[in-house]
Amino acid sequence: MLVADRRETIEEAADAIGSVQPGRIAQDRSGLDYIRVFVGKANLIGVPLAKVPLPAAFPIHILHVRRYDVDIVPTPDLTLEFGDRIGVLVPPGGKDDVRKHFGDTVKSAAEFSYVSLGIGMVIGVLIGLIPIPIPGIGVVTLGIGGGPLLVALVAGKLRRTGPLLWVMPLPANIVLRNFGLALFLATVGINAGQPFLRTVSESGLSMLGIGAAVLLTTVLIVLLAGHYLMRLPYDDLLGVTSGATGNPAILVYSNQMAPTERPDIGYAMIFPSMTIVKVIAVQIVGLVAGIG
Repeated sequence: MLVADRRETIEEAADAIGSVQPGRIAQDRSGLDYIRVFVGKANLIGVPLAKVPLPAAFPIHILHVRRYDVDIVPTPDLTLEFGDRIGVLVPPGGKDDVRKHFGDTVKSAAEFSYVSLGIGMVIGVLIGLIPIPIPGIGVVTLGIGGGPLLVALVAGKLRRTGPLLWVMPLPANIVLRNFGLALFLATVGINAGQPFLRTVSESGLSMLGIGAAVLLTTVLIVLLAGHYLMRLPYDDLLGVTSGATGNPAILVYSNQMAPTERPDIGYAMIFPSMTIVKVIAVQIVGLVAGIG
């Protein structure tokens, strides 16, 4: 059985080995069987496939990893996540042992470690309080926005530290993201309602015009540079533009315009650096203006 990410690779391998017979293993399972199981054990999460412990009683071979909506060709450095569904070649009669070994439960796709989340948030807040001196200007901090964000980037790269898992399953991530976005929009609407009306009544539409000009300038620069200079695909460009604005509500609209996973990836790549730059830039402007 051959698995690859390109049809040409399978054809080249087939010519070198013999002849292609699609479906032969699926039809004759007297000496070999196939099973799909969910990864549900914590000791397998965040571990590269080359180091994942496999059953010692009989040999197995991992053919592919189904991660939510994407099929991934396994590589030695690929790490498993909660909810991954892996396709495994096993000897006849070994299905139950494989299920027990990997856990094979879909419940794990919605669970995450409260301990890891709490530790990460505490460390992030503490890092956000560390003063960063800027020569000739003053001292700035990352704050409660930049500190946890920086820790999240590092933890996401580590995946796990001993028994602590820094990985959050995608279903739990999406639920928390949508719930957080709803709270964010509700809070902004409630707190900004009266000041918004007061600002419009006092200064007319000038502040609205200034805000629209600033936002359009940022968006147009990112769109034009990404399209004409960087040659980014449409869905990637939407994600990068959403990350440049820093508003998660814009990402929701981008996902509706391009219903792929690329806007989320582009947003995740740009949003952290843009947020940290904004946090520091606002403090620098305040210090220079004598406000801070």
